[in-house]
Amino acid sequence: MTRSYVRCVLVLAGILFSHLTVSAVEFWVRSTPDGAMVTIEGKSLPAPAKFDLKRRDEPYTIVVQKSGFQTETASYSTKQKLKEITVALSPLTLDREVSIKSNVEGATVTIDGKAAGTTPFTKTVTFIRTDKNSPWQSQLVTIAKADYQTESLRLTEDKPAPAPVTLAQLRIERTFLVSAKTPDNAPVEAIITLGDREIGAAPQKVPVTFTRADKTKPWPVFKLKAEIPTIYQPVETELKHDGFDNVALTLKPVTEVLVALYAPAIEMTATGAKLAVDQSARIGTLDSSERGADITGLSRLTRFTRRDQNPTAPLQALNGYAITPDGQSAILALTAQDDAGKFFSGLFLKRVEDDGGGVARLIDNNKRYFDSAPIIAPDSSNILVFQSNRGDLNKPDVFRIGFSDNRTSGGVSRITNDQRFNYSPTYTDSNREVVYLSIEPNYPLAQPQLSTVKIDGALPTQFQITADEVSHREPTKIFFTRPDQSNGKKQIYSVEPDGRLETAIISDDSFLNANCFNPVASYTNPVRILFVSDRDVDDQGRRNNNIYVMNADGSQIQQLTANGSDDIMPAWSPTDPDTVYFLSNRGGAYNLWRLRIK
Repeated sequence: MTRSYVRCVLVLAGILFSHLTVSAVEFWVRSTPDGAMVTIEGKSLPAPAKFDLKRRDEPYTIVVQKSGFQTETASYSTKQKLKEITVALSPLTLDREVSIKSNVEGATVTIDGKAAGTTPFTKTVTFIRTDKNSPWQSQLVTIAKADYQTESLRLTEDKPAPAPVTLAQLRIERTFLVSAKTPDNAPVEAIITLGDREIGAAPQKVPVTFTRADKTKPWPVFKLKAEIPTIYQPVETELKHDGFDNVALTLKPVTEVLVALYAPAIEMTATGAKLAVDQSARIGTLDSSERGADITGLSRLTRFTRRDQNPTAPLQALNGYAITPDGQSAILALTAQDDAGKFFSGLFLKRVEDDGGGVARLIDNNKRYFDSAPIIAPDSSNILVFQSNRGDLNKPDVFRIGFSDNRTSGGVSRITNDQRFNYSPTYTDSNREVVYLSIEPNYPLAQPQLSTVKIDGALPTQFQITADEVSHREPTKIFFTRPDQSNGKKQIYSVEPDGRLETAIISDDSFLNANCFNPVASYTNPVRILFVSDRDVDDQGRRNNNIYVMNADGSQIQQLTANGSDDIMPAWSPTDPDTVYFLSNRGGAYNLWRLRIK
């Protein structure tokens, strides 16, 4: 065999061996789910895919991918006997049918910031994850509706139907039908006030909008008031967001009002005494009848009207009075105001029996002085004494003027003329002596003291006796009032005209624990004393001032008035020992009243 032959045989054998070595292997790649794209050595086929792979030592890398699924890789060697593989792909998206409900229909639903519909809501929602080992991402769901608080929740793939969402209301519009009636069910056109805004007369429909900042805050409550001022008392109720639509208010008639006396007064300040006007108000019942069992012939002698019914009308308020010696007329002290609102007081005359008549000015008062506290002794002196700031605008003094035949004569004369505040004059029919109160002007701790002076201004004397008020209507005694040191209650005392023998009058315990004041001795013998006390209470358990009468020694106290109003300043008639005058705010204004003791 030649070498050339052998070489040829070897070449052919190598070629044959080489052909057998590189022959193709048929290989299948399947996917779950179907349709994945399979890529081997740059060649891509949809699964199931058949590849003819050349035999080789290195393994093939298989890439299987499908949209929405995790891409997977596998390795295959032609040396393996496998003819196919199946690659399972894990999904990265998941569709769920989501159902969302709310307690109010029509709420807007947004999912991850995108509008999705309105409740009740059912829709397929796709959940995603970054890889097969990651959890499914939740989605933010927001449910919103006008006038309700917006709520949010997280939607997860394992709970596509969460519990119904409760939206809390933040705004409610209500309309209430408001009516008003009297206690006997008669309809009445009361004025309706909502909050601080007057909205008209009942009946009417009242629209109210209730709003709150968020569901944790309480709903507002609106105050509703109905009244007819000065006629029916205001009645209030509350309008609530969940209250009844019909609101019926029952009004009660006004049975009492607060009435001010507007009386000139001495006010103690940080620098001493000051001339002022007492505007403190006291309860006056509109029922002017009298429940007292020991009186007859009750009548009102003046006709001053309720100020609360016409508060802008010019002020004319009765603050004091005196009955003339003939018993025919009353001298009235009336408080008024000028155009600038400054108070002043003047003296006027009115016939007692002239119920419908007016009043006539008694003393000229063009300069707006404080003329008040008139008093006339029941003798033939015909001298009217009163207090006024005519001598010094900043303080009161005692003045006098002639008075006869129900008119003044001559000029006004000043009786007291010193630096002290001299006020509240009264005098007896003997020795023509005036008794009054005086107080140091520039001493904050000063207290008023009993003082006397002759009617012509001679021999002024100041006793070392403190007093709140004084009444010297009986020749042998000066009656006065001051607080008891043990309980602070005002009590009545007497003293001789020269300041000796000071004596407490009342010994009854029930009166010692009450205020007793305004003592007035009668002109008769034996002497009886009228006075005022707040010992008794009205129908509502409130203390109020009533008129009483007692003997000069404090015995046999008898109650005269019992109305529930402020009955003060009693005075005996100069001509009838059983007739008594007094001021009262019964009826809603201070007026002069008269009664007879049985």
